[in-house]
Order: sequence, then structure tokens, then C-alpha cells
Amino acid sequence: MFATWETTMNEEQALAQVQELDDVISQLNAVRGEADGFQVDDYKDAGGALWAGEKRTSFTGALDAAKSDHARISDQIGQAIGDCKNKQRALAFSISPLEHPILSAQALAIAVS
Repeated sequence: MFATWETTMNEEQALAQVQELDDVISQLNAVRGEADGFQVDDYKDAGGALWAGEKRTSFTGALDAAKSDHARISDQIGQAIGDCKNKQRALAFSISPLEHPILSAQALAIAVS
């Protein structure tokens, strides 16, 4: 009987982790939405006209670096979301549908959405 209780606790912990990862994924999606809404190119038009010569070259270089950083951040957020989804699916599939059909169904419903 103890082994069954322990197994159920492990399965419940896996479901809880699937739910936690779902919250993390939602937060990462919100951050990605904010990052995607930030248009670095808007600053090119706004700031580029203020400088000429060497200062403009410096401004353009800084703007290009910011665009590169922005793209890298967006890629890293996407990678983090992918990693969370992979971990979430692995946890969901670790719950035996034969031994714990309800927990398994709940975890899979979250993980595949």
C-alpha cells in the first residue's frame, strides 16, 4: 500500500510540475509579446536625424547592436519556451495512464495545448 501512495505522490508531483511549467510558458509568452512589440527600428528614424558624421556612425552602430541583441533575446525566449514544453511533455508522459488515468489525462491535456 505504501508503494502505491508513494507512486501517487510522484504522479501528483509530476502533474504539479506540468502545471507550473504551463505558468512559466505563459509568462515567457507574455515577455516575448512585449519584446516583439518593441520596435528597435523606430529609434533609427527618431534618433538618426539628430546626428551627422561620426556621431551618426556611432549611433547607427549602437542601433545595429541593439537590433542584434533584440533578435537574440527573442530567440532565447523562444528556446526557453521550447525547453519548457519538452520538459512538460516528458513529465506528462511519465504518468502512467493505466495506473493513474485521470492524472495522466490532466497532464497530457496541459502539455499538448
